[in-house]
Amino acid sequence: MERLFDISSNFAELFDRFDEIQEMEFDKDESGQYVDGEGNVVNPDTYRADMLQAWFDTLEGIEEEFNFKAENTAQYIKSLKAEEAAIKTEEDKLKKRRQQYGRKIECMTTYLRNCMEQMGVKKIEMPRARITIRSNAPSLKIADEVAFINMLQDRGRDDLLKYELPEIRKSEIKKLIKAGEDFPGAVLESSKSLIIGIGGKCYGITRAYFRILGKWKVRFDAQLWR
Repeated sequence: MERLFDISSNFAELFDRFDEIQEMEFDKDESGQYVDGEGNVVNPDTYRADMLQAWFDTLEGIEEEFNFKAENTAQYIKSLKAEEAAIKTEEDKLKKRRQQYGRKIECMTTYLRNCMEQMGVKKIEMPRARITIRSNAPSLKIADEVAFINMLQDRGRDDLLKYELPEIRKSEIKKLIKAGEDFPGAVLESSKSLIIGIGGKCYGITRAYFRILGKWKVRFDAQLWR
């Protein structure tokens, strides 16, 4: 069974074949009659019409299979999005629970340490737990960070400060570029997105494809366009 990508490739190749049929030239035999590639006498108009009919039959078959596979692919994408949303919701719940547990751990740890300090106990050894109060490495506390930064700058100690790159206001630059202003190194790029909605009235892709390729001027049997 062909993949969706293979079908779309065949579809594009089929339209190349359409041009070949339209531009087909016939050789003549010694008697001046038109012949096909195998030397059989043919009527060019009838031969071309038969080729176009076969071409359209193939096109309709490819289109039907493509639409079916595209629908299945779209349904799979929709199911993945639903799973993603469910996982995201569960992640949010788990994150909230984790934060709650973190606050409980911090609160109970502080409570137990304070109680031990009040009792003058630094170590407790029991069958299910060994509890020890130990001194941690000193942590730096700065009362007023703005004043401290100013002090470091006044002393020329920028090596003790961490600077971040300025943030580019892309939305504002986008508006200015649209208005005609030039910013070297910045360009507007267009992209496409795939919209998957609820199924409804069926539309084939054949008409749209022909409209794009400008093939409407070609006359075909009306039943092919039903």
